[in-house]
Amino acid sequence: MTISGLIIHPRSSAMELSYTVGQRIKRAEIHEEFGGNPQCGISSSGQVDAVFLFTGDGNNNPYRDTWVSETVLEYSGQGRRGHQTFDRSNPNGRANDDLKNHAEYGKEVHLFEKSVEDDSIVVYLGQLEYIDHDFKQRDDADGNPRREIRFELQLVDDELPGDAGVVSGSDTLRDLAEASSTTDSTSSVKGGSSYRTSRAIREYALDWAEGHCQGCQNEAPFKTPDGNPYLEVHHVFRRADGGPDHPDTVIALCPNCHSKRHYGRHGDQFNKKLIEKLRERAKRELGEIPPVLAESPE
Repeated sequence: MTISGLIIHPRSSAMELSYTVGQRIKRAEIHEEFGGNPQCGISSSGQVDAVFLFTGDGNNNPYRDTWVSETVLEYSGQGRRGHQTFDRSNPNGRANDDLKNHAEYGKEVHLFEKSVEDDSIVVYLGQLEYIDHDFKQRDDADGNPRREIRFELQLVDDELPGDAGVVSGSDTLRDLAEASSTTDSTSSVKGGSSYRTSRAIREYALDWAEGHCQGCQNEAPFKTPDGNPYLEVHHVFRRADGGPDHPDTVIALCPNCHSKRHYGRHGDQFNKKLIEKLRERAKRELGEIPPVLAESPE
């Protein structure tokens, strides 16, 4: 699989990012060509619309990146000391914001893993997209307790059509999403075909929303560079905590409602309302509440 076709700034002299999954590259060469901070895990290019992520920095690194499924990565925010934020007035906060809002900014996200044999070499793992994030209490590099951002990121398969309308034969989007759903989010194997599972399920949630937030019912706040309404797909039972990847447990929210769930004073109560909304949908469409929605909210 080759990732290419970045949105290019005029100043980039028509440079193109084109790496093959599994390709070994010297990290220094990436920054020489595309810019970005060579010391950071989240490195935004100054020459192309891309955010480079680097993982696998060894046992002494305070960051703890974890593959929670074959294609879903839980990735630590940037900032070794103190609380991690999205405050663009400082470099770490700006990097975290670039990753969270990469779709709004028109940036692609590309993941590299440090080679275990040679620290100067990284291996290209593919393109990612932001799904969700949360905060957890963990110690920083000095052993002090702090609030750490935990991103949930999904590997992108560029061979899979992104248009939910491209369904052929007797299959419907619901059929595809349900047939490929999984309640297992514990695999530590990277890559694999289960990306199609997650993509179909996300497309199902977006299709059902019809461009409107399912939290506040307002229209999506803006359109993505490809012209689609921008909504964020929320798992009401968080996958990183063992929740299922299933069409009945995902819902499309605007960024404001998504933030309300995670940061609002009554975020848990709001999430319970979203679960009830999904249960009502299931009653209408399926005639019953499926077992996957009988779980207790997080």
